[in-house]
Parts: sequence; C-alpha cells; structure tokens
Amino acid sequence: MPTSYAYVCSRGEASKEYDRLRDEGLLKKDLKPMPYGELIAIPVTFGDLELDFQIVERFNPHDSLKTVLSDPPKKWEKLGDLVIFQQGTDTTDWPLDKVAEALNCNRLAIQNEIDPGIERKSQLDLIHGADGWVVHRENFIDYEFDATQVMFSSGNVTERRRMGDLRTDGETIVDAFCGIGYYTLQFLVRGKAEHVHACEINPESIVALKKGLERNSVSDRCTIYPGDNRQTLKQLRGIADRVVLGLIPSSMNVWGLAIRCLKDSGGILHIHMNVHENEIEEWANKTAEWFETASGKSTKIIHIETVKQYCPHIMHVVLDLEIN
Repeated sequence: MPTSYAYVCSRGEASKEYDRLRDEGLLKKDLKPMPYGELIAIPVTFGDLELDFQIVERFNPHDSLKTVLSDPPKKWEKLGDLVIFQQGTDTTDWPLDKVAEALNCNRLAIQNEIDPGIERKSQLDLIHGADGWVVHRENFIDYEFDATQVMFSSGNVTERRRMGDLRTDGETIVDAFCGIGYYTLQFLVRGKAEHVHACEINPESIVALKKGLERNSVSDRCTIYPGDNRQTLKQLRGIADRVVLGLIPSSMNVWGLAIRCLKDSGGILHIHMNVHENEIEEWANKTAEWFETASGKSTKIIHIETVKQYCPHIMHVVLDLEIN
C-alpha cells in the first residue's frame, strides 16, 4: 500500500476538516480517509504522521455509460446503490441491466414531482430493481429510506452539513418537520445534541427515521411525535434550545407554536422559506419583526443561508433567528 502523511481528527470533525483541507489544497486526492482507532486519518501532502492508505480507483460514470447508450443522459442522482434519472428521461430502448452495471449500481429509477400533499410523498418510478430501500451515506451519517415513498433532496446537502457543524452539544432541539431525519440525525450524530423531539406526519418517513436512528446508534436520544405537528408541537412547550422549521415553501402555520416550544430564556429558530432572489433581505427583516412582535422578546438575525435555487428567481433560504 502507498504511504502518506495524515491529518488525524475525531469522527465528528472529519467532514468539516476534510472540506477545510481540500479548500486549502492540502489533500492527497488519490487516497481516501480511513479509520485510525476511534479517529479518522485524512491523507495530506505533509505532516508528522505517516500511514498506509488504499488508492482510490478513478471511475468516470459518464464514459462508462457511453459504452452502453448512444445518447446517454448527462445528469442523474445517486442514492446508495440507486441511480435516479431526471423526470422525462426516455428509457424505452435501454438495456437496463447493462445501464445499471455501467453506473456501478443495482437499481434505476425516474424522478417525478413530489406529491404536493401534506405528507410530501415521493412519486419516484422504479424501473430496474426489486424495491426502493436505500442506505445513503452523507457527511459520515447513514440515511435509510424507501426512495419510492419519501423524498430526499440531494440539493440540501450543504444545509444538512451546516446543521451538523453547529455546536449543539447538550441542547434540546425540536425538529418540527423532521422527515426521515435530514437534520435530526445531523444534530444527534455530529452535533452531539442531548435530545431531539422529532415531529412527522408521513408514516413512511417515520419508519425510515426509526431505521436511521438505529443504524446511527442514537435512538435513545430522540423522541418521535407522529401526526400533524399543529397538534404535536403543543406537547413541547418551553423545552427547546433550538427549533427547526424545515418546510418549504413555508412553515408559517406553526410559527406561533415554534415560539412556545422555546425555553423561557429564548433560543434559536431555523426558518426555511422560498423567497424571490431580490427580496431575501427584506423577507428576513420582516420575519424577524413578526417574531419579535409575536414573542414579546427581542430578536436578532444570526445568519441567512441561501441553500439552492428552487425554481427561476426563487431561492430556498434559511433564516437563523435568535429570540432572547
């Protein structure tokens, strides 16, 4: 095996440190991180500790797919061993088994619009493979879910990582629209939160959340509240250091309940919203004013995060708001 200098850090810090080393141009990109006792060793260009690493094989899926299809699609998404092509992709004449082999996966699917209903169910069309259950690893966390039943937005990867990077150790958190645990697992595994109270209306998402909690060994620090959170949030009055309102296009229906979930001393809200690209700052200020009036306490905008473009000129935005 080749040797390399290594930067060693805790598993919880590995994702953030890997990104930092990459941005600083210090990574040995032909090698991959590996466990080092209870820590993670990341190969770097110089240092004091030298270890053996495995070489990462370079695999170009686009070139591989060209050997099977004369006009292959240019974009797709991969969740675990499931590859998902964009809505409208014509697969009529595809040799599906060969396409799966070329993309180093076991199953293929076509994306469709998310069900607009309150449960926001996936309408993924599985075209090759037995079922839609996947284990998708991201930021050192395993998400386990049926992609044909529940949604998973790869475009929110930066926001999931950002939530995991927050210092939430010792905190009690309410995740008002937890889904399969997009942010819940980040808080518990990487953020070391003391406890997360997770509200979810979709039974399929709850099944997936339970599997994810068990897979990541954090079931004992999460309580799940099935059903409409306009009812379940009423049970969580005055307990939270932080509340996540992760529903788009808007979570306004439960803003008042979210305030009541915070401790008497206040706390932090993460408010997701779809906002026109030219109105983000104005929306943030008006939202802060609303919460100040509704809570009777002072508010402070900590951060405004633009997650991704939702549609032309409309951005998925997260407002981090502190209520004192």
